Amino acid sequence: MPVAVKGVIELRKALNKFAPDLAKELTKEITTSLKVIQKSARGFVPSSAPNNLYNWDRVASGEPKAFNKSGRLRPFPRYDATAIKRGIVYRTGYGKPNSRGFRSLFRVRNNSAAGAIYETAGRANPSGDPKSKSNNPTAGARFVQQGPLYGRKRDGQDMRGRVIFRAWEQDEGKQTVAIFKAIETARINLNKRSTVTSVRESA
Repeated sequence: MPVAVKGVIELRKALNKFAPDLAKELTKEITTSLKVIQKSARGFVPSSAPNNLYNWDRVASGEPKAFNKSGRLRPFPRYDATAIKRGIVYRTGYGKPNSRGFRSLFRVRNNSAAGAIYETAGRANPSGDPKSKSNNPTAGARFVQQGPLYGRKRDGQDMRGRVIFRAWEQDEGKQTVAIFKAIETARINLNKRSTVTSVRESA
């Protein structure tokens, strides 16, 4: 009889157990779509820090690659376009559960600290934050002045950004459709295979 599969997590587990070749093919197809988003996102990374954000991308001789004056234990990262592009990666394994208990199975993320800042800065305080301990409390407003945030707010979550979120939005759903199609194809092929196996065993 067909393998009972309710969700993507269960599907992947079933594929790994009963049809590892289909599991490999699914990962391959999804990776292809994630690479499209990764390449597009890297293309949205500016070669230098946004205008008026002075000193973010300046590294004087002998200075550390990160700086801050706010007393934070972790120093503020300097802007490095090459490092930001390199830090835009894709993953096909299980992600950690978020605050609502959901976890991603396939994702493109920004691993560099400077990249994460450029991605979302100004999202929470688009006019800046006068109470901030940052060296530049108006930085949020200056980020927003550079251009819009792409994406949307949904279910209480702010899903907007300048790089990865922009890549997903400007893709207009093509890679999302391709990913869901690959998942559904894997589900159908798994059920076909399990049905054939069941018939053979019955015979």
